[in-house]
Amino acid sequence: MGTSLGRLATALAAAAWATLGPSPASADEAAAALAAKKELEARIAEEDPGWRWEALNLQTSFLYQEGRGLQSQAGPIGGRGREDAWVLQPWAQFRVRQNDQVVHELTVPVDIVSAASTDAVDAVSKASEYNEAVTLDLTSTYSPSEVVDMSFRFGFHYEEPMRSFIGGPSLTFKLFEENTVIGLNMIVMSDGFDPHNWEGKDRGFTARTSFGFNASLVQVLSETTLLDASFGTTQQWGTLETTWNSMVVHREPTEEDPRTVVRDGERFPRSRNRDAFFVRLSQHVPGSGTTGKVGYRFYLDENATFAHTLEAQLFQYIVPWLYVRAHGRLHTQTSPDFWVPFIEEGFVESTKRTSDSDLEAFTSREAGLRVVLLRERAPLAIRGKDSFNLEYLRYQRDNGLHADFGSLGYQKTF
Repeated sequence: MGTSLGRLATALAAAAWATLGPSPASADEAAAALAAKKELEARIAEEDPGWRWEALNLQTSFLYQEGRGLQSQAGPIGGRGREDAWVLQPWAQFRVRQNDQVVHELTVPVDIVSAASTDAVDAVSKASEYNEAVTLDLTSTYSPSEVVDMSFRFGFHYEEPMRSFIGGPSLTFKLFEENTVIGLNMIVMSDGFDPHNWEGKDRGFTARTSFGFNASLVQVLSETTLLDASFGTTQQWGTLETTWNSMVVHREPTEEDPRTVVRDGERFPRSRNRDAFFVRLSQHVPGSGTTGKVGYRFYLDENATFAHTLEAQLFQYIVPWLYVRAHGRLHTQTSPDFWVPFIEEGFVESTKRTSDSDLEAFTSREAGLRVVLLRERAPLAIRGKDSFNLEYLRYQRDNGLHADFGSLGYQKTF
């Protein structure tokens, strides 16, 4: 760049001298200098065109859930209540390049939720109101060389009754011609919210903080084989329970209150450590346009919860511009040591307890199919710099909950 600027200064000086100088021949020199200036400006503009759009992603997803859980009041006071809910989530992602070394990605998901929200707190069993949430999530990446990427993520989340801030750096090292990629990232999330209890009462303000660290490795094993693995740990402090969840309490009747079953709130420990290990092997078969992926995840936390997840994916090109992805997932988990179906009256208020169905011991299965159309590879008649995807999956677990998920997406590159 210093040489280019030097040439530009010389051209400008020559143009100025030619304009002021008395020699008739200076007109030709001035014209040559101005031509050199324009050529240099065009070259600089080509090398660094400045801010520009690179990609736009639009996705709309819909999830419908049915099930029953002991934490829900939408049912018999001593049994499992309804967990029926639907979620509509449109989201957009914008990628903007500032220059050759800096790129920004902004993700904006919007959630519209029925049930499973604080608005759902009601002593009477009925369908809940709606709850809306929006997130602004920005990641800026600086790439000073072909080997290192440095990123910082910053985000803000709003929903009733919660406000969240997200922030953290990450480093990526691309080694041996990108055959080995190592990633390190940290994230801090701070949540502040109104702790509505199971009776709908707002008990003021409370907070929780989460710190996470993740290390990942992507290793090329051969021209058609890829291995990726990661380890993540999360430490949480503060109010960790879902404050509007309730629990069944068995009690002895009295003359003043003949009820034998009532409800009380759940209580979590004030801190929690969670760890997860993940490994996946990907194999491509060039002749058939097929790629298979098999992954395994192991999870544990300090409350004696263990989980195993096995996932398989199969990508198959029908034609060079159209492929399908089928996937299946099997998950099994144990419950934390403070999960109980009910508690007996006389317990200490600080006793750790929950009967949340998401933390219950269960086995779940998931199967799905996605179809992707890549117009960049399509015949000339329909070719374009965009793509479409359509997906459906079914999730079911053996403690009585199932969900159907569908999404439609659009991506455009510039």
